[in-house]
Amino acid sequence: MQKTKKLYLEFVRGGAAVFVLIAHIFELLPSTGGLAHANFIKVGTDAVMIFFILSGCVINISQSRNPKSKSEFLINRLLRLYPQFLIGILMAIAVIHLLKMAAPSHSDIFGNLFMVSSLQGYIVPSIETNSPVWSLSFEMGFYLLFMLTIGSYKKRLLWFWFVLSLLVLPLYYSYFSKIGVVNHIIAILSFSSIWLVGYFVYEYRNIFYTDTKTAVLSVALLPLISRLNIFSSSYDPFKYLLFAIAAAPFFRYCLQEKASGKKLNIIYPLIAYAVLVGTIFLNSESKFMSKVVYSALPTLLLALYYALKSLNLEHRVTQFVNKTGAVTGRYSYSLYISHYPIVFFLSVAVKSDAVYLILSVILVCLVTYIFDNVWQPVVLRLFNRENKLTFKAETAFRNSIFREREKK
Repeated sequence: MQKTKKLYLEFVRGGAAVFVLIAHIFELLPSTGGLAHANFIKVGTDAVMIFFILSGCVINISQSRNPKSKSEFLINRLLRLYPQFLIGILMAIAVIHLLKMAAPSHSDIFGNLFMVSSLQGYIVPSIETNSPVWSLSFEMGFYLLFMLTIGSYKKRLLWFWFVLSLLVLPLYYSYFSKIGVVNHIIAILSFSSIWLVGYFVYEYRNIFYTDTKTAVLSVALLPLISRLNIFSSSYDPFKYLLFAIAAAPFFRYCLQEKASGKKLNIIYPLIAYAVLVGTIFLNSESKFMSKVVYSALPTLLLALYYALKSLNLEHRVTQFVNKTGAVTGRYSYSLYISHYPIVFFLSVAVKSDAVYLILSVILVCLVTYIFDNVWQPVVLRLFNRENKLTFKAETAFRNSIFREREKK
């Protein structure tokens, strides 16, 4: 039963990947000439931050269930991420040549291949035709830092890391942070606080819990927080740290573990809601109608929750989440790493928005399926059985739920 409930997290993972895809499809509509609406960019960024929180949470779950040494952990992560990442980079380079764009330098290509790229170009810029790979550079940075904590003093080292991530935040905004490699390290440390919030949600899951309506309100606050204009930086680690803290009740709920510790009452997110609505109207660059929509979103989602509850549809919603999560969660990474080169190419090669939309969805789904069901298994067969089983352990519960349904 517990395995079924964990599909809530898989639903979140899959949903975030789909939001990234939708944001990029509409960002690159041929009729706009690639001039993205700010809201599409923010939706994509918000989804990436959800990935960071989720990654910290899932790594803790995986490491708690199946402890690995430093080397085993690193090999496991590389086997999971790099094979598809490599093809994603090669696809990006192929699109550059097909569209006769200016080729990136050899150093930029090598930097992307070694996962040290960023949108800001601290070391090297992310390849334009697959710019989402910047998040993998940060993700691998988080994994390397976490690997260093594995051992006897893991808890102390994790808290030291979290405090360090807070201490370097001012440097992220300062003059000194504009030094290539140093800036890249500062950025990874700053954003790692978001990853660690996800890690701590699972680590301290027995200290607090929440109910459905509080979780709904918690996640509904996130678009409001991401649209705050706290600092001038588009990628603001402090703002997204607040984003992660606000999301903590939602992720605790998604763990679907027994109630333990202090219950987080809905009054806390309600107070935050009132403060955020006032702040967003006074301190946000969003247009007035956008402010109205995002301010109304928490109320609308709560109304939907009560409507579903009154109609006794909660069980059906749970079934939908489990079934959808089992599929979308599995393909989320493949979708994330492969979609942008396809969408970018079609946005230039196709002039009709309708044809572009149809081809984007079909080709992205096809390539995603090939990535996960053809390419990844081929790579795993090149390694020994132990590594193959380590990788498969992460997704074993998805397959078990299908077998349970077949028995029923």
